[in-house]
Amino acid sequence: MCGATGARELYTARDRLRNSDEAFSIAVCEGCGVLRTLPEMSVRELAPFYPDGYWGENQEPSQDWIRSSQSEKTRFLLRCNLAGGRILDVGCGSGLFLRALDPRAWERFGIEIGGPPSEAAVRQLGRDRIFTGTLMESTLGDSIFDVMTFWSALEHTNQPRANLMEARRIIKAGGSLIVQVPNAASYQARWFGGDWFALDAPRHRYHFTPRTLGRLLSETGFQVYSSTFRSKAHNAHALRQSLKAKLRRRTSHLSLALFYLSIPFLKPFDGLMTALGEGATVTVAARAV
Repeated sequence: MCGATGARELYTARDRLRNSDEAFSIAVCEGCGVLRTLPEMSVRELAPFYPDGYWGENQEPSQDWIRSSQSEKTRFLLRCNLAGGRILDVGCGSGLFLRALDPRAWERFGIEIGGPPSEAAVRQLGRDRIFTGTLMESTLGDSIFDVMTFWSALEHTNQPRANLMEARRIIKAGGSLIVQVPNAASYQARWFGGDWFALDAPRHRYHFTPRTLGRLLSETGFQVYSSTFRSKAHNAHALRQSLKAKLRRRTSHLSLALFYLSIPFLKPFDGLMTALGEGATVTVAARAV
């Protein structure tokens, strides 16, 4: 991310979806401190690691379900006083977030790399509103969007800096960029290491702390003005799955019993840690300057 060549391995991780038994290395850059999944893999090499349904529902959900499932995102927009305009969702999947927005207030566009999710987004939003490919391939015009979003998308790219520079080019001056990524400085990341659910190796290519994400945004023309570590959709779920993976290694009846006994306490415990700034997800809003 910063151009440095020195790195050291922190731990190894395996694909939680069990597409292969390969172990992937999670390394930290000695220049900027960002974490990266190694070895390097091209989009073509990564494709088999994305099963059907990874980016969206296989069946068409109801509008009520869409609004409910996306409410955390839409509330964050309102918290940032973003109530309408032209919006682009990068890595839009089947377009659920865009479909949760009021079409009377928002002119909605999305980018999705391809496959069934992209086709589903096209069916719902129109072929003129969904670009199939990557942001770098989209060749959009300068300064044409009021808001851009990377909901759980930036960590999937091999070129986070280049993507944010491209985002800055196509966002209007004073417009907003929203980025949500797993928090690699969270208590979950520290406690679980290679068993942390949100590593999602090898699909997640980069793993950001608030500091490394803030630095990258600043260097690409953005200024963070709002952030949160809360995520009802991700935090407690990641804790539960991480603990299950950790205890599974012990393969004992006692470990299994401890896991089931802990379940009622996981959500309140994670809520406390999130309130202390240790949440496993970081969402930031940054202004194009």
